[in-house]
Amino acid sequence: MAIKRLSSRRQPLARAFLNDRLVGAIAYDRIAGYFRSSVFEIAGETFEAVAGPVRIVCNSGLDEADIATARAAESAIRTEWCEAKPEYMTEAQRPRYERLRDLLRAGRVEVRVLPNTAFGLIHGKAGVITYADGRRTSFLGSINETAEAWTQHYELVWEDDAPDAVAWVEEEFAALWNHRDARKLSDAIVEDVERILSRNVVAVSRWTPAGKEPAPFIEAPVARQGAGLAPHQQAFVSLVAREIGAFGQARYLLADDVGLGKTLQLGMAAQYVALTSEKPVLILAPKNLLQQWQDELRNMLAAPSARWDRGRWVTEDGAVWPAGADACPRRIGIFPTSLITGRSPAAEPLTALRYGCIVLDEAHRARNR
Repeated sequence: MAIKRLSSRRQPLARAFLNDRLVGAIAYDRIAGYFRSSVFEIAGETFEAVAGPVRIVCNSGLDEADIATARAAESAIRTEWCEAKPEYMTEAQRPRYERLRDLLRAGRVEVRVLPNTAFGLIHGKAGVITYADGRRTSFLGSINETAEAWTQHYELVWEDDAPDAVAWVEEEFAALWNHRDARKLSDAIVEDVERILSRNVVAVSRWTPAGKEPAPFIEAPVARQGAGLAPHQQAFVSLVAREIGAFGQARYLLADDVGLGKTLQLGMAAQYVALTSEKPVLILAPKNLLQQWQDELRNMLAAPSARWDRGRWVTEDGAVWPAGADACPRRIGIFPTSLITGRSPAAEPLTALRYGCIVLDEAHRARNR
Protein backbone atom coordinates (compact mmCIF):
# COMPACT_ATOMS: atom_id res chain seq x y z
CA MET A 1 0.00 0.00 0.00
CA ALA A 2 1.35 3.42 -0.89
CA ILE A 3 1.31 6.25 1.61
CA LYS A 4 -2.29 7.19 2.26
CA ARG A 5 -3.16 10.74 3.22
CA LEU A 6 -6.34 11.54 5.16
CA SER A 7 -7.91 14.82 6.16
CA SER A 8 -10.89 15.41 8.41
CA ARG A 9 -11.99 17.95 5.81
CA ARG A 10 -12.42 15.13 3.31
CA GLN A 11 -13.71 12.27 5.49
CA PRO A 12 -14.70 11.60 9.11
CA LEU A 13 -11.48 10.23 10.57
CA ALA A 14 -13.11 8.31 13.41
CA ARG A 15 -15.03 6.15 10.96
CA ALA A 16 -12.80 6.27 7.89
CA PHE A 17 -9.58 5.56 9.75
CA LEU A 18 -9.64 4.71 13.48
CA ASN A 19 -12.57 2.31 13.59
CA ASP A 20 -11.73 0.83 10.19
CA ARG A 21 -8.04 0.20 10.93
CA LEU A 22 -8.61 -1.32 14.36
CA VAL A 23 -10.89 -4.05 13.01
CA GLY A 24 -8.99 -7.33 13.34
CA ALA A 25 -6.09 -5.69 15.20
CA ILE A 26 -4.29 -7.60 17.93
CA ALA A 27 -2.11 -4.69 19.16
CA TYR A 28 -2.16 -0.90 19.04
CA ASP A 29 0.76 1.30 20.15
CA ARG A 30 -0.04 4.99 20.29
CA ILE A 31 1.90 8.20 20.92
CA ALA A 32 -0.74 10.76 21.92
CA GLY A 33 -0.12 14.27 23.15
CA TYR A 34 -3.28 13.89 25.20
CA PHE A 35 -5.47 10.91 26.02
CA ARG A 36 -9.02 11.24 27.29
CA SER A 37 -11.58 8.55 28.02
CA SER A 38 -13.85 10.33 25.53
CA VAL A 39 -12.15 8.30 22.79
CA PHE A 40 -14.22 5.33 23.98
CA GLU A 41 -17.37 7.14 22.88
CA ILE A 42 -16.37 6.91 19.23
CA ALA A 43 -14.25 3.73 19.18
CA GLY A 44 -15.35 1.85 22.27
CA GLU A 45 -16.46 -1.41 20.65
CA THR A 46 -13.46 -1.36 18.34
CA PHE A 47 -11.07 -0.96 21.25
CA GLU A 48 -12.79 -3.82 23.05
CA ALA A 49 -12.29 -6.05 20.01
CA VAL A 50 -8.52 -5.51 19.96
CA ALA A 51 -6.97 -8.58 21.55
CA GLY A 52 -4.38 -6.40 23.17
CA PRO A 53 -2.30 -4.89 24.30
CA VAL A 54 -3.40 -1.33 23.58
CA ARG A 55 -0.56 0.86 24.81
CA ILE A 56 -0.90 4.64 24.94
CA VAL A 57 1.84 7.03 26.02
CA CYS A 58 0.75 10.60 26.54
CA ASN A 59 1.84 13.93 27.93
CA SER A 60 1.51 15.11 31.48
CA GLY A 61 2.10 18.27 33.44
CA LEU A 62 4.16 16.31 35.94
CA ASP A 63 7.45 17.89 36.97
CA GLU A 64 10.60 16.47 38.50
CA ALA A 65 9.21 16.68 42.03
CA ASP A 66 6.10 14.78 40.97
CA ILE A 67 8.05 11.79 39.71
CA ALA A 68 10.57 11.64 42.54
CA THR A 69 8.71 8.79 44.23
CA ALA A 70 5.90 6.44 43.26
CA ARG A 71 3.61 8.04 45.84
CA ALA A 72 4.28 11.55 44.53
CA ALA A 73 3.68 10.41 40.95
CA GLU A 74 0.39 8.73 41.86
CA SER A 75 -0.81 11.83 43.71
CA ALA A 76 0.15 14.14 40.86
CA ILE A 77 -1.48 11.94 38.21
CA ARG A 78 -4.68 11.78 40.25
CA THR A 79 -4.70 15.56 40.62
CA GLU A 80 -4.31 15.96 36.87
CA TRP A 81 -7.11 13.43 36.29
CA CYS A 82 -9.43 15.31 38.65
CA GLU A 83 -8.87 18.57 36.77
CA ALA A 84 -11.01 17.10 33.97
CA LYS A 85 -13.90 16.83 36.51
CA PRO A 86 -14.97 13.23 35.77
CA GLU A 87 -17.36 13.43 38.73
CA TYR A 88 -19.69 15.45 36.50
CA MET A 89 -20.22 12.41 34.29
CA THR A 90 -23.58 12.39 32.53
CA GLU A 91 -25.60 9.28 31.78
CA ALA A 92 -24.70 9.68 28.13
CA GLN A 93 -21.02 9.48 29.08
CA ARG A 94 -21.41 6.45 31.33
CA PRO A 95 -20.57 3.85 28.64
CA ARG A 96 -17.17 5.40 28.00
CA TYR A 97 -16.25 5.30 31.69
CA GLU A 98 -17.44 1.72 31.93
CA ARG A 99 -15.23 0.78 28.99
CA LEU A 100 -12.28 2.64 30.48
CA ARG A 101 -12.72 0.81 33.78
CA ASP A 102 -13.12 -2.61 32.20
CA LEU A 103 -10.22 -2.25 29.79
CA LEU A 104 -7.82 -0.86 32.39
CA ARG A 105 -8.79 -3.45 35.02
CA ALA A 106 -8.36 -6.28 32.51
CA GLY A 107 -4.95 -4.98 31.54
CA ARG A 108 -5.97 -4.76 27.88
CA VAL A 109 -5.30 -1.02 27.81
CA GLU A 110 -2.27 0.43 29.52
CA VAL A 111 -1.62 4.15 29.69
CA ARG A 112 1.68 5.74 30.69
CA VAL A 113 2.22 9.44 31.20
CA LEU A 114 5.47 11.23 30.51
CA PRO A 115 6.32 14.61 32.05
CA ASN A 116 7.16 17.55 29.84
CA THR A 117 10.65 17.63 31.37
CA ALA A 118 11.56 14.37 29.62
CA PHE A 119 11.41 15.43 25.96
CA GLY A 120 9.26 18.54 26.04
CA LEU A 121 5.60 18.76 25.16
CA ILE A 122 4.59 15.83 22.97
CA HIS A 123 3.51 17.45 19.70
CA GLY A 124 4.38 14.46 17.57
CA LYS A 125 1.50 11.96 17.38
CA ALA A 126 1.77 8.55 15.79
CA GLY A 127 0.67 4.94 16.07
CA VAL A 128 1.38 1.36 15.02
CA ILE A 129 -1.39 -1.20 14.47
CA THR A 130 -0.60 -4.93 14.32
CA TYR A 131 -2.87 -7.63 12.84
CA ALA A 132 -3.15 -11.37 13.47
CA ASP A 133 -1.72 -12.25 10.07
CA GLY A 134 1.46 -10.30 10.82
CA ARG A 135 0.59 -7.18 8.84
CA ARG A 136 1.50 -3.86 10.44
CA THR A 137 0.72 -0.29 9.53
CA SER A 138 1.81 3.03 10.99
CA PHE A 139 0.43 6.54 10.92
CA LEU A 140 1.55 10.07 11.73
CA GLY A 141 -0.56 13.16 12.22
CA SER A 142 -1.69 15.98 14.41
CA ILE A 143 -4.40 14.02 16.15
CA ASN A 144 -4.67 13.41 19.90
CA GLU A 145 -6.41 10.36 21.36
CA THR A 146 -9.64 12.13 22.27
CA ALA A 147 -13.17 12.08 20.89
CA GLU A 148 -12.96 15.77 20.01
CA ALA A 149 -9.79 15.27 17.97
CA TRP A 150 -11.19 12.33 16.00
CA THR A 151 -14.61 13.88 15.35
CA GLN A 152 -14.50 17.69 15.65
CA HIS A 153 -11.02 19.07 14.98
CA TYR A 154 -9.33 19.69 11.67
CA GLU A 155 -6.70 16.95 11.59
CA LEU A 156 -4.29 15.35 9.10
CA VAL A 157 -3.18 11.71 9.09
CA TRP A 158 -0.50 10.05 6.92
CA GLU A 159 -0.60 6.26 6.87
CA ASP A 160 2.37 4.16 5.77
CA ASP A 161 2.68 0.36 6.00
CA ALA A 162 6.22 0.13 4.65
CA PRO A 163 8.35 -1.97 7.07
CA ASP A 164 10.92 0.79 7.57
CA ALA A 165 8.17 3.33 8.32
CA VAL A 166 6.52 1.00 10.86
CA ALA A 167 9.89 0.28 12.49
CA TRP A 168 10.66 4.00 12.70
CA VAL A 169 7.38 4.81 14.49
CA GLU A 170 7.75 1.78 16.76
CA GLU A 171 11.23 2.92 17.76
CA GLU A 172 9.89 6.36 18.69
CA PHE A 173 7.07 4.80 20.69
CA ALA A 174 9.47 2.51 22.56
CA ALA A 175 11.71 5.44 23.49
CA LEU A 176 8.78 7.22 25.17
CA TRP A 177 7.11 4.11 26.59
CA ASN A 178 10.29 2.81 28.23
CA HIS A 179 11.62 6.18 29.36
CA ARG A 180 12.77 6.19 32.96
CA ASP A 181 10.35 9.01 33.82
CA ALA A 182 7.26 7.40 32.26
CA ARG A 183 4.67 6.54 34.91
CA LYS A 184 1.78 4.10 34.71
CA LEU A 185 -1.67 5.56 34.99
CA SER A 186 -2.40 5.22 38.68
CA ASP A 187 -4.67 2.51 40.11
CA ALA A 188 -6.27 5.40 41.98
CA ILE A 189 -7.75 6.53 38.65
CA VAL A 190 -9.44 3.17 38.11
CA GLU A 191 -10.73 3.21 41.68
CA ASP A 192 -12.10 6.71 41.16
CA VAL A 193 -13.87 5.64 37.95
CA GLU A 194 -15.38 2.67 39.78
CA ARG A 195 -16.57 4.90 42.61
CA ILE A 196 -18.16 7.36 40.19
CA LEU A 197 -19.91 4.54 38.34
CA SER A 198 -21.27 2.97 41.52
CA ARG A 199 -22.28 6.12 43.37
CA ASN A 200 -25.88 6.79 44.29
CA VAL A 201 -26.83 10.45 43.94
CA VAL A 202 -29.45 11.36 46.55
CA ALA A 203 -31.42 14.58 46.70
CA VAL A 204 -30.77 16.70 49.79
CA SER A 205 -34.39 16.29 50.82
CA ARG A 206 -33.92 12.49 50.97
CA TRP A 207 -30.40 12.35 52.41
CA THR A 208 -29.95 11.15 56.00
CA PRO A 209 -26.55 11.83 57.58
CA ALA A 210 -26.50 8.93 60.06
CA GLY A 211 -22.94 7.61 60.03
CA LYS A 212 -22.23 9.21 56.65
CA GLU A 213 -20.80 12.64 57.47
CA PRO A 214 -18.11 12.44 54.73
CA ALA A 215 -20.71 11.83 52.01
CA PRO A 216 -21.37 15.49 51.10
CA PHE A 217 -17.67 16.23 50.80
CA ILE A 218 -16.26 13.27 48.87
CA GLU A 219 -16.63 15.17 45.59
CA ALA A 220 -15.96 18.63 47.01
CA PRO A 221 -13.21 20.48 45.12
CA VAL A 222 -10.95 20.38 48.18
CA ALA A 223 -10.99 16.58 48.00
CA ARG A 224 -10.85 16.31 44.22
CA GLN A 225 -7.90 18.71 43.97
CA GLY A 226 -5.82 16.35 46.04
CA ALA A 227 -5.45 18.69 49.00
CA GLY A 228 -8.05 17.12 51.25
CA LEU A 229 -8.24 17.88 54.92
CA ALA A 230 -5.36 17.75 57.36
CA PRO A 231 -5.88 15.42 60.37
CA HIS A 232 -6.74 18.30 62.72
CA GLN A 233 -9.33 19.59 60.25
CA GLN A 234 -10.89 16.15 59.85
CA ALA A 235 -11.05 15.78 63.61
CA PHE A 236 -12.88 19.09 64.05
CA VAL A 237 -15.47 18.50 61.32
CA SER A 238 -16.09 14.93 62.51
CA LEU A 239 -16.51 16.15 66.09
CA VAL A 240 -19.09 18.74 65.02
CA ALA A 241 -20.96 16.16 62.94
CA ARG A 242 -21.07 13.65 65.79
CA GLU A 243 -22.33 16.17 68.34
CA ILE A 244 -25.00 17.46 66.00
CA GLY A 245 -26.08 13.89 65.38
CA ALA A 246 -26.18 13.08 69.10
CA PHE A 247 -27.44 16.34 70.62
CA GLY A 248 -28.82 18.39 67.76
CA GLN A 249 -26.28 21.16 68.33
CA ALA A 250 -22.58 21.86 68.77
CA ARG A 251 -20.80 24.90 70.23
CA TYR A 252 -17.08 25.33 69.73
CA LEU A 253 -14.42 28.01 69.83
CA LEU A 254 -11.92 27.29 67.06
CA ALA A 255 -8.62 29.00 67.92
CA ASP A 256 -6.08 27.46 65.54
CA ASP A 257 -3.02 29.45 64.55
CA VAL A 258 -2.93 31.47 61.35
CA GLY A 259 -2.63 29.32 58.23
CA LEU A 260 -4.13 26.13 59.66
CA GLY A 261 -7.32 26.33 57.64
CA LYS A 262 -9.94 27.64 60.04
CA THR A 263 -12.08 29.01 57.22
CA LEU A 264 -12.23 25.63 55.52
CA GLN A 265 -13.05 23.80 58.75
CA LEU A 266 -15.80 26.22 59.70
CA GLY A 267 -17.12 26.34 56.15
CA MET A 268 -17.34 22.56 55.98
CA ALA A 269 -19.06 22.43 59.36
CA ALA A 270 -21.50 25.11 58.19
CA GLN A 271 -22.21 23.19 54.99
CA TYR A 272 -22.84 20.02 56.97
CA VAL A 273 -25.33 21.85 59.21
CA ALA A 274 -27.04 23.37 56.15
CA LEU A 275 -27.55 19.85 54.80
CA THR A 276 -28.80 18.34 58.04
CA SER A 277 -30.97 21.14 59.42
CA GLU A 278 -34.03 22.96 58.15
CA LYS A 279 -32.72 26.14 59.74
CA PRO A 280 -30.42 28.56 57.88
CA VAL A 281 -26.73 29.10 58.52
CA LEU A 282 -25.32 32.56 59.27
CA ILE A 283 -21.66 33.45 58.85
CA LEU A 284 -20.58 36.74 60.41
CA ALA A 285 -17.30 38.17 59.17
CA PRO A 286 -15.58 41.51 58.54
CA LYS A 287 -17.09 43.32 55.58
CA ASN A 288 -13.92 43.16 53.47
CA LEU A 289 -13.80 39.37 53.85
CA LEU A 290 -17.34 38.48 52.80
CA GLN A 291 -16.25 37.86 49.19
CA GLN A 292 -13.35 35.71 50.39
CA TRP A 293 -15.70 33.58 52.47
CA GLN A 294 -18.06 33.15 49.54
CA ASP A 295 -15.22 32.30 47.15
CA GLU A 296 -13.77 29.67 49.50
CA LEU A 297 -17.16 28.06 50.04
CA ARG A 298 -17.65 27.83 46.30
CA ASN A 299 -14.12 26.95 45.18
CA MET A 300 -13.24 24.54 47.98
CA LEU A 301 -16.61 23.02 48.90
CA ALA A 302 -18.89 23.76 45.92
CA ALA A 303 -21.29 25.18 48.51
CA PRO A 304 -23.78 27.82 47.32
CA SER A 305 -24.10 30.91 49.51
CA ALA A 306 -25.19 34.55 49.47
CA ARG A 307 -23.34 37.56 50.88
CA TRP A 308 -24.86 40.85 52.04
CA ASP A 309 -23.59 43.65 49.82
CA ARG A 310 -24.92 47.23 49.99
CA GLY A 311 -28.39 46.31 51.12
CA ARG A 312 -28.91 43.27 48.92
CA TRP A 313 -27.96 39.60 48.70
CA VAL A 314 -25.47 38.46 46.05
CA THR A 315 -25.28 34.72 45.35
CA GLU A 316 -22.15 32.75 44.48
CA ASP A 317 -22.95 33.01 40.76
CA GLY A 318 -23.17 36.82 40.90
CA ALA A 319 -26.97 37.07 40.84
CA VAL A 320 -28.35 40.01 42.80
CA TRP A 321 -31.37 39.56 45.06
CA PRO A 322 -32.79 42.92 46.25
CA ALA A 323 -34.54 41.42 49.26
CA GLY A 324 -34.47 42.04 52.98
CA ALA A 325 -31.81 40.55 55.23
CA ASP A 326 -34.29 37.94 56.44
CA ALA A 327 -34.95 36.70 52.88
CA CYS A 328 -31.56 35.18 52.03
CA PRO A 329 -31.84 33.17 48.77
CA ARG A 330 -29.35 30.54 50.00
CA ARG A 331 -29.20 28.27 53.03
CA ILE A 332 -25.86 29.87 53.93
CA GLY A 333 -25.82 33.64 54.36
CA ILE A 334 -22.66 35.70 54.90
CA PHE A 335 -23.21 38.98 56.71
CA PRO A 336 -20.98 41.82 57.98
CA THR A 337 -20.29 41.55 61.71
CA SER A 338 -20.17 45.36 61.96
CA LEU A 339 -23.87 45.65 61.04
CA ILE A 340 -24.76 43.30 63.89
CA THR A 341 -22.53 44.91 66.53
CA GLY A 342 -23.52 48.40 65.33
CA ARG A 343 -27.23 47.54 65.65
CA SER A 344 -27.88 48.52 62.06
CA PRO A 345 -31.56 48.53 61.04
CA ALA A 346 -30.59 46.26 58.14
CA ALA A 347 -29.49 43.61 60.62
CA GLU A 348 -32.58 43.68 62.82
CA PRO A 349 -34.53 41.06 60.80
CA LEU A 350 -31.64 38.61 61.26
CA THR A 351 -31.83 38.78 65.05
CA ALA A 352 -35.36 37.45 65.00
CA LEU A 353 -34.44 34.27 63.13
CA ARG A 354 -33.24 30.97 64.56
CA TYR A 355 -30.24 29.30 62.96
CA GLY A 356 -28.88 25.82 62.61
CA CYS A 357 -25.39 27.26 62.82
CA ILE A 358 -23.75 30.64 63.43
CA VAL A 359 -20.10 31.11 62.53
CA LEU A 360 -18.44 34.21 63.99
CA ASP A 361 -15.14 35.01 62.29
CA GLU A 362 -13.38 36.92 65.05
CA ALA A 363 -9.87 35.85 64.03
CA HIS A 364 -9.90 37.85 60.79
CA ARG A 365 -11.56 40.75 62.57
CA ALA A 366 -8.82 40.87 65.18
CA ARG A 367 -6.09 40.89 62.53
CA ASN A 368 -7.77 43.72 60.63
CA ARG A 369 -7.77 46.12 63.58
